[in-house]
Amino acid sequence: MADHPNAEFVRTGYNAFIAGDMEWLNEHFDDTIVWHDPGDNQFSGDHSGRDEVFAHFAKLVAYATPEFDIHDVVANDDHAVALVTITSTKNDGSGESFTNKFVHVFHVSSGDEPRVLESWIMNEDQAGSDKFLGKGE
Repeated sequence: MADHPNAEFVRTGYNAFIAGDMEWLNEHFDDTIVWHDPGDNQFSGDHSGRDEVFAHFAKLVAYATPEFDIHDVVANDDHAVALVTITSTKNDGSGESFTNKFVHVFHVSSGDEPRVLESWIMNEDQAGSDKFLGKGE
């Protein structure tokens, strides 16, 4: 059985993020996107609008380089859910890294040209993620 098109859409989105393909992300993230990052760390909170979400991404990857292992993506006409393991390595020269499993839920617009409308992340080890990401300045 073939994957739902929104499952392939999310896989393509992860690959675009990894490749730094901001053109793809710009075309497929809605202007009014809301990105919810959980926890109690310097990156936690709700980020509203494409520009704010992209600024959030820039801060994240400046802090630590992520590597994603996507275990599976399931989807329907409105949502896609990715099961992911992420290993992030700090960019401060310490070499410190952290591996965590998370569930990533996307609300996707319907139609021929899907767009990400909203994103939620649920971490398996939120306390560990908060410690790794720190409180910031």
